[in-house]
Amino acid sequence: MSLEGLDDVAWHSVDHAYGPALDTPGHVRALLSDDPEVVARAVTDLDRTLHEEGGFVCGAATAALPFLAEVLPSLAPRPRQRLLELLHRIARWGDAEQVDPGWHAAWAKAEPVLEALGKSPA
Repeated sequence: MSLEGLDDVAWHSVDHAYGPALDTPGHVRALLSDDPEVVARAVTDLDRTLHEEGGFVCGAATAALPFLAEVLPSLAPRPRQRLLELLHRIARWGDAEQVDPGWHAAWAKAEPVLEALGKSPA
């Protein structure tokens, strides 16, 4: 799995729940680990940083979505389900007042992958 373009994102100018999303590429890469504990920690870290409890979709969620959709099919069932649940919670905010401008286009591209997994969060 290549995650092509992950390093091309200007993560320093994309925010998540705690400011610049500099740690997001590392969390995405950790999803590819052979160690189930590393994968579980990566899902937890993504959940903590990408899901805004305040009811809006942050730029980091938009930027990470294509890479998460790429990784999802290769995950074991438990982390796959947890990541799908995260995306489901983020997608609920798609109609919120504050939604990153690129979210809907990113979602439209990712949704077929999620549907193919049989558990589309939308």
